[in-house]
Amino acid sequence: MKLNYSFLFIIPLALICASDNMFTELAAPKNLNTQASLLNLIIKGSSALAFLYSTFYFKRMSPFMRFAFGLTTLYLLAMMFESYYYYNSIMIYPHVFQRILFLYYIYFVYTFYKGNYHLKFSHVVWFILAAFWLNVIIVNPHTLSISSFTNHNRGVHSTSVYMLVVPFLYFLSRYLYKGGFFDLFMSLFVLLNIFFFQHRTVWVSTAMVLVVYYLLIRFKGNEPINFVGRLMPVATVMVILGIASSAFLFSEHPEIIDKVQESISDIENMDSQGTGGWRYQQWLSYLPFIEENFMFGMRNEGFELPIQFYRDDIDQPVFEDGNGHHFHSFYVDILFYIGFAGLLLFCLAALYVIWKSLTKRSITDKEIILVSFVSTGFVFGISYVLPAFYYAFLGWAIATVEEERIEHVTYLKAFAQRRKANLIALKEKLISS
Repeated sequence: MKLNYSFLFIIPLALICASDNMFTELAAPKNLNTQASLLNLIIKGSSALAFLYSTFYFKRMSPFMRFAFGLTTLYLLAMMFESYYYYNSIMIYPHVFQRILFLYYIYFVYTFYKGNYHLKFSHVVWFILAAFWLNVIIVNPHTLSISSFTNHNRGVHSTSVYMLVVPFLYFLSRYLYKGGFFDLFMSLFVLLNIFFFQHRTVWVSTAMVLVVYYLLIRFKGNEPINFVGRLMPVATVMVILGIASSAFLFSEHPEIIDKVQESISDIENMDSQGTGGWRYQQWLSYLPFIEENFMFGMRNEGFELPIQFYRDDIDQPVFEDGNGHHFHSFYVDILFYIGFAGLLLFCLAALYVIWKSLTKRSITDKEIILVSFVSTGFVFGISYVLPAFYYAFLGWAIATVEEERIEHVTYLKAFAQRRKANLIALKEKLISS
């Protein structure tokens, strides 16, 4: 029997995903020091590998990606030269340099899959779900209760829940294109996971991804989809679950509704209540320094700057000095440390994949899923620093958009089906009028 080794192609992506908390917690469930050491080891090792690999396979890149890679490397070399000039060390504060080194995850994953375009989406999806639920069962079993939900004891980190957006889109896409109870069930199950662990930023990101996903299918998809026919069973299931929940769960635990209403209120008033108010105050604390160093950030001087964010109740800094500044916003983090130039380097890759997909005649469901997920980074980054795995998925998305091809016969068939549907709709409209 011939073995299928295609699952091995997930290794580069899995290596970067391993830096997420749900993996480090699994490695050392009750040892925070070991988790921190393991995270540091993974970050340093994967960053070095990403830089070396993408540099070595530079020729695999498309012209635009070579340009973006060159600008990123010039910025990194300039930071290293500055560090050596002032501190006699090419990388005096790795915490600062990590902001730009994360960008090399994009080019590492991109160049790898450009040369080895064999990764199966299903392997990635089941890898994420297996790791997520192993973390919940082994590390955070206490979160699986009504009291944990109502007390906002989320346990699982926001980035780990954010990763679930990819499996959700995968099963939703399979259901919309092919139908089938299993894919419908799994898409609703993953969506329930996202809701239950109640990271409000992930809720908003999921809502956004559905809008982008629908627009891409509607205007760029290579196959027509009968949304009414596909979504009717979903609506039916949601109504049944809603009635059942109202009759049993919500009647026994009315505090669930209160908690959901409170979370929605926090989203609506993100600058004044909940953790959004905390983030807003942190943004205001560092805004003067960002404005003064808008183009290139404070870099190493920023690391040495005393903590500017104080707790009102005890009039002390929120974080300890000497460990850098830890922001709850990708935009604040990037602008403070490496400025608008650093933000632009990120946008070059993220906007490129979106533009590339929009300029193609039509795109596959795989491209639609990845581009939709990439688009959510602009929303998720408002409240959190983008996780390392996001850059990896961005690199995979770029490789996919550049490598995916739609057979001409398939496109013509889809075009004919779409044209037939439009003619039928026009005929019905004329008859009714």
